[in-house]
Amino acid sequence: MDAEPCIEVKELYKTYRGGVTIGPISIESSSGEILGLVGPNGSGKTTTIRCLVGLQRPSKGLVRVAGLNPLLDRRKVMKIVGYSEELPVFPPFLSGREILKATGRLRGLTGQKLGDEVERVLDLSGLAGHADRKLGQYSKGMVQRLSIAQALIGDPEILILDEPMLGVDPAARIHMREIFLQLRQRGKTILFSTHELYEVERIADRVSMIYRGKIILEDHVERLLGWRDGRLRVMVELKSPELAPIEEIRSLNGITGVELDGSRLFVEFKGGADERPRLAELVALSGAGLVSMVPINRTLEDVFMEVVKSGAGS
Repeated sequence: MDAEPCIEVKELYKTYRGGVTIGPISIESSSGEILGLVGPNGSGKTTTIRCLVGLQRPSKGLVRVAGLNPLLDRRKVMKIVGYSEELPVFPPFLSGREILKATGRLRGLTGQKLGDEVERVLDLSGLAGHADRKLGQYSKGMVQRLSIAQALIGDPEILILDEPMLGVDPAARIHMREIFLQLRQRGKTILFSTHELYEVERIADRVSMIYRGKIILEDHVERLLGWRDGRLRVMVELKSPELAPIEEIRSLNGITGVELDGSRLFVEFKGGADERPRLAELVALSGAGLVSMVPINRTLEDVFMEVVKSGAGS
């Protein structure tokens, strides 16, 4: 039996004044994975996230976080969820350290545990050197990092982050990606929204694409980047390309193309055939030395535009 989803949204609808309706939205996230919720501004990402943390009531549909209803069990949900809102606003007369201490107290931390936890997230977010500055002196990117640090207080099992990279400089983006990947290695579950598809390519396990208030596609990122028109193209980096078993590879089921270019071997499969395990085995047995094997087809932007043009987003 499959484990219960860590984050679950089924047939969510939200109707606003004037008749604007978001939905249907259905997403799932398993424990220990990173799920990217992507789409243009105004597509419904923030509505979905606010329903997940109990800040908005759905007009219709099911919303669960760790099996809990965010509206009926909001205190329980917020004990296990770290939340960062889009464009956070903090009192400008307080310091970053004061904000984090207040958040820690709300999570039940006191004394030495509170102090240690504040120092941990300040260091993790790269704000240790700015902790005692007033927030009125913070840049937009620093405020965003403080919001992430606030979400990390108490080491929650689930992180729900609305546009966490918004306004963050390139160096801080790289740092934040590293944080998210480290958290995933520790078994944390992360759902983050963004309108920048390349951020999802770098860190997400799965992606849900939302357009005009509806989910138009949900799948594993690797699968989406590897397949196109029923064909899978991979690049195999070889240590000893002169030993590459070209003819043996051509004989594999579903192979439509094999090309050796220097130390790189390009292989294409068709018809849903995925012979990567057998391909890796042949390379290993030949002595050619498998350095890496990666899909090379496309970007998530390509995928998104294909789906929208196909009419799925209409």
